Amino acid sequence: MFADRQEAGVLLAKKLLKYRGRKSVVILAIPRGGVVIGRILADELKLPLGVLYAKKIPTPGQPELAAGARIVRTRKFGKTPEVKGKEVILTDDGIATGETAKAAIAYLRRKKAKKIILAIPVAPKDSAAHIRRLVNEAVILETPDFFSAVGEFYHNFPQVSDEEVKKLIRD
Repeated sequence: MFADRQEAGVLLAKKLLKYRGRKSVVILAIPRGGVVIGRILADELKLPLGVLYAKKIPTPGQPELAAGARIVRTRKFGKTPEVKGKEVILTDDGIATGETAKAAIAYLRRKKAKKIILAIPVAPKDSAAHIRRLVNEAVILETPDFFSAVGEFYHNFPQVSDEEVKKLIRD
C-alpha cells in the first residue's frame, strides 16, 4: 500500500538508480496518473520526461477497466520524444489489465526503442507475469494476489487533471 503517487514514485526511483543521468535514457509516462510518477522519476534520476498517451478502450459498464488501448497522437501534453535507439523507462501509476502498457510497449517497439524498462508501483500477478515477457526489464513494486483496481493500493488517489499533467511536464 502506498500513501500516494509521490511515495510510489520515490520507491520506484530507488530501484532505478543505475539509470541516473544516462544520456541514452528517457522516461515516458502514461497520462494522467503516470505523469505524477514520471515527474518524480525524472527529478530523482536526472532524466528527461515525456508523455506517451495510451487511451483506454473501456469495458462496457466498467469504464475504468480497459478492454484494449491505443496510442493517441495529440499535442495536448506535448510531443512524444524520439525513442529510436534510446532506453525508455515507461511508467504509469499501476496496471490492471495491462492494455495501456501493452499498447505503449508495442508503440515503442515500432519506433525502435533500444530497451524498454517498465516501472510501475502495482499490478496483479497475472498481468505482471504477462507484461514482464514484453519488456527488457520490469520493476513492479507490488503484485498482490487480490486486485480489483489500481486505486485500492493507494491511501490517497485523487484524479489528475489535464492542467496538472501539463504543469508536471513543464516543470
